[in-house]
Amino acid sequence: MDVFRDAGGDRHVTLLLGAGASTSSGLPGWDELATRLLLKSGSVTDAEAAALLVGRQDPLLVAEAARNALGDRWDQQIRSALYRGLSDLSPSALHLAAAGHALAGPASETTLITLNFDTLLEDAAKIDLDDAAVHSRIDGSRPDGVYVVHHLHGIASTSHSEGVVLTLSDFNELLGNQDSWQQQILRESASQGAIVIAGTSYRDPDVRRWLHVALAEAPDENAAVVLLARQAFGVSRDQFSQLERALAEQWSSAGLKPVIVEDFTDAAQIIRELRYVHASNYRAPQERADAMWKAHVAQFADLQESYSDRLGLNASRLKDAFDVDHLNVTLWLADGNGSVARYAAQDRIYKSAEDLRHVESGHDSRWVAGRALGAEDIVFQDIEDGSTSRWGTVFAVPVRVVVPGHPEMAMAVISVGLPGSAATHFKSRAMWFDAALEIANDWSETLLQVIPADFVA
Repeated sequence: MDVFRDAGGDRHVTLLLGAGASTSSGLPGWDELATRLLLKSGSVTDAEAAALLVGRQDPLLVAEAARNALGDRWDQQIRSALYRGLSDLSPSALHLAAAGHALAGPASETTLITLNFDTLLEDAAKIDLDDAAVHSRIDGSRPDGVYVVHHLHGIASTSHSEGVVLTLSDFNELLGNQDSWQQQILRESASQGAIVIAGTSYRDPDVRRWLHVALAEAPDENAAVVLLARQAFGVSRDQFSQLERALAEQWSSAGLKPVIVEDFTDAAQIIRELRYVHASNYRAPQERADAMWKAHVAQFADLQESYSDRLGLNASRLKDAFDVDHLNVTLWLADGNGSVARYAAQDRIYKSAEDLRHVESGHDSRWVAGRALGAEDIVFQDIEDGSTSRWGTVFAVPVRVVVPGHPEMAMAVISVGLPGSAATHFKSRAMWFDAALEIANDWSETLLQVIPADFVA
């Protein structure tokens, strides 16, 4: 978080979101979108051949073939390819964090920019505001008193398309205009304060040029910071460790400051931190998780029995909510070192903190508790056939803790072993959802009480 203290964010923040923000909501990335358009156009009839073509060439060039074949149906088919197969379309953690940052202050303090066609960033803002207070723009204008989302590459919402920039000729035309509104708005952003970029691979040639020009003219005290999530690259932890140095060096050489994280939700947490990072008593997310973990280790013997009893009460309530005769509830705590530990359970008392099991957290954790913490969302995982577990599925809900003077942060997980399957329980979501959230909120208050009062004094 030290990077952001010196980036100019205390004066103004520009949040630029790329495809990673929307792929988390179930939308396709650029390669998949180009593949779908090829198939829709009939230019290529085999899915494997279409993916091969996209993988061997610039997707922008491949999109030209689809556009030529689709003719007047181009805009409609973009929307069809973009939203195909989605029964629910909701903002991701990155959308919610970016919108939340903007809404926490006057509209003039934050510039919201997206490279995506969808309007999920607007949807995230409208959760707290009327539609009239959130405007979508493809011309760089900023009406007074309203929050604006600037779409650098146009809009293709579920209902209409406008100014879409997708093919190579679209980009070439845009690059030919050195005074485009997109260039101007990034110049203004770089001159005003910090630019924070999340969810993009930086493949777009126009964005690279616009930022190069904008940063060359920016004051030295303003910086552009790019959040690089391992999740965006689809590689394992070990593979990513071999790529980190090259990633950092390539972004640094382009004039941006790289910050490497595990998940898109880590990037979202950083965005949530931005309005707090300049406070004198600020403690970074890892420091807060570490403080909570150490406090729980120090009070281990005293807390085991009381936590187990509380989990037993949770179990009684959840049996009614899930309509089952038996289940098992467990509390997992983040340890401040990238893992979660099974700290307490309703059916046992642990004798020593050294005996606790720690598992990795993150979007691809093998453990449902680790994935729930990494996703900051409710997660189900069915137990594989042949397992010795007596449960059919495991349900997990993150516990968000608000340390005074800081934003909320997922620091624990409640997991529940259940009979039956995830599909069965999803059908009765209305029965258990509120109970699960209320239990998580109760634990949030309980965990906070263990952190020393002078931690942020």
